[in-house]
Amino acid sequence: MIALRQIQTIEGDFMTIQLPSEFKNYQQAEIIILPVEESIKINNTEAFIQRFAGSIPDFPEIDELPPETREDWK
Repeated sequence: MIALRQIQTIEGDFMTIQLPSEFKNYQQAEIIILPVEESIKINNTEAFIQRFAGSIPDFPEIDELPPETREDWK
């Protein structure tokens, strides 16, 4: 199996892929396009909040430490 993996910059709605010479013997290729999540453009605060809301889990507040643990903190 021959495979090609590239990460390319997206410019508008088009992308050009240069194939290695190993692909010259084939008439068809399967193309799967996956976005690189870390490369999402976030233009404003509202978009940022919508994208990351709920990403950090809520942690319960600690009202009082148990007595044996209190000594360790002193």
